[in-house]
Amino acid sequence: MRSREKIAGDLRATAAGQDWPPWQLTQAICRQAGTPTLLMAWRLAAGQTQEQVTAGLRGLAADRGTPCAPSPSKQQLSRWENGHESPGKLYGPLLGLWYRTTLDRLGLAGDDPIVTNVPAPAAAEEDDVDRRQFLQLAAAAPLIPALDETRRKMNADLRHVLPADELSRWSDVADAHVAAYGQRPPAQLLVSLQPDLAELADLTSGYPRERDLTLVASRLCGLTGALHTDLGNDRQAADWLHTAARYASLSGDTAQQYWVTVAQAMSALYGPRPDQVITIAARARARLGDHACAPAAQLAGLTARARARAGQPAEARAELEIATRLIGEAGPASGFFGFPERELLMYRSSVLTSIGDAGAWDAQDAALGAYPADDPMDRPLIRLDRARHLAGQADDPQAAAQVAIGAISDLPAPLRVPLLITQAKTVTPLIAALSPQVAGQYDDELTALTA
Repeated sequence: MRSREKIAGDLRATAAGQDWPPWQLTQAICRQAGTPTLLMAWRLAAGQTQEQVTAGLRGLAADRGTPCAPSPSKQQLSRWENGHESPGKLYGPLLGLWYRTTLDRLGLAGDDPIVTNVPAPAAAEEDDVDRRQFLQLAAAAPLIPALDETRRKMNADLRHVLPADELSRWSDVADAHVAAYGQRPPAQLLVSLQPDLAELADLTSGYPRERDLTLVASRLCGLTGALHTDLGNDRQAADWLHTAARYASLSGDTAQQYWVTVAQAMSALYGPRPDQVITIAARARARLGDHACAPAAQLAGLTARARARAGQPAEARAELEIATRLIGEAGPASGFFGFPERELLMYRSSVLTSIGDAGAWDAQDAALGAYPADDPMDRPLIRLDRARHLAGQADDPQAAAQVAIGAISDLPAPLRVPLLITQAKTVTPLIAALSPQVAGQYDDELTALTA
């Protein structure tokens, strides 16, 4: 007596030669092979093993977001096919989707009807369409497990797409923290950042290919690095900015990659090795190119300041010209990640002060006039430039000390960050060269302000 598999194989060959629709083949197998259920006849018509079908069902369940592994097992499928148990409402629709048919043709009419994303063909076309699809599927039966595994992997990657509303929420979170920069003391802002950074770390591990999310992560890590720079935590600043750079690279956003470089250069400029700014800028330009964006302009401005401090006036002026050109091409951008025109004025003031240019005083006036009186960072730095000018070019130690002390004392105590105090201390040697007594008084007043 021929086995069911042999009968089914012969009928599949006949169906292929005579172009039977799959439903006709399934009914023929059910009658001639004597299968106890239509469910078994469908599997034999497809030329599949029980292992292939159960693996396929598990894959479909996972794709729908309801993973069921290790069920169904081969034994479960056998019980369904022999009529000992019913697949029920969970597996019935999956079986219909697997065999591309309806529950009544599976012999499972008592269950809820299947809903799939496969459009139903018109009645006149049904047999022809089903015949082609089913016979193609049966002919490819040996490849189905491998192909289905590939499809499941692809669908798994698609599940790593962050919903738009969640991404929008995180953009708002980042914007709120950035808006607080300069308005709240850095240490307080770090405290408020911590829980959001922890949650974001979990989110980015689940969505590693979500470019917009990595951009948000880069911005928050960059903000954290900038806060550490303000607090004088050079090691922590370098670590956070390194992480920000990696996220920026993943995001593919060139402007953000330039911005992280700006933050790294800023940390170097106010640290013990301002000459490193030149190296940092050169590496970024070699990697990112001459990109017209606000951060690229700011990087040129920072390089100009570093060149000026290194006693390279011609190179410093050339970098200022690059910054001006890039701002003209890209347009000034306001905000924490931009480079507004007032900041370019501040950089020009810094450069002219450092190189002892006669126009430094006017440049300082222009920069001071561009900032509000309560600006907590750039305006105090411009006033410290004026103090350096008074000590170095005007030979007026008393006026220099008065301006420098005012730059710090006019700030609320929580905003007298270590970066500003460190810069204020660099004025001491200039004053001391003119009057050690005034320099001593200056140091005492500065100490009292930071006690």
